Amino acid sequence: MLKFKQNTPDRPLAKANPLVILRFMSAWLKRGVGVVIALLALLLVGSNAWIWSAGWGRFAAEPKDVPAQAVLVVLGTDEFVQGTSEPSGTFRPRIAAAAELARSGRVKLVVTSGTDVHARAMAERLRAAGVTCPIVEDPYGWRTLDSVLRAKAYYPDDEIVFVSQGWHCVRALWQADRVGLRSTACSAAFGEGWRPVMGCLRDCFAKPKAVIDYLMGNPLTAPVPADQGNLPHR
Repeated sequence: MLKFKQNTPDRPLAKANPLVILRFMSAWLKRGVGVVIALLALLLVGSNAWIWSAGWGRFAAEPKDVPAQAVLVVLGTDEFVQGTSEPSGTFRPRIAAAAELARSGRVKLVVTSGTDVHARAMAERLRAAGVTCPIVEDPYGWRTLDSVLRAKAYYPDDEIVFVSQGWHCVRALWQADRVGLRSTACSAAFGEGWRPVMGCLRDCFAKPKAVIDYLMGNPLTAPVPADQGNLPHR
């Protein structure tokens, strides 16, 4: 144990040399901050590596690689940058990938999952792209975790095919594994412009949050049970 030498017995050590205590406290504070930073870095790197590993060998390169009669779940994203008519960069590639897969006849149903605006817009664009199979709107897939839990509640015995950018799909696959949902993925094109890049970077921090959610019991964000709220697109 570190001990201070008392040079003046008639005076408290703090009054005699306050810089000694300050230096001692500063050293321990620096060590504590260093430990916290190291743990956060470990969480960031470790969770990203763990979740990315969920995608190994599970992406369909072509529609024929998707299990027959699967349920296709398109993960939600904004069509336009909020308050503008500028394309978001991630919406159109997801619609293109989902439409190609749905038109191939390999899936029996398409679920558009996101907010009510996301779900409706994606369903409308898929119909306009020539998709004729049934489409269900999931307006309560507010987060990827919600989309996964709701797919599990509605289609527990089906093979789920997630459609989104690859960096997003791996998180859905990892979360699906945690709840015992059989799933694969179809990766949409990365997208154009800087917004998809920002989305990919943000997802690096969403992956640690996914691990934390799992440790906390995978709580739903939406205010309705996972097996309620889906609507057939008309």
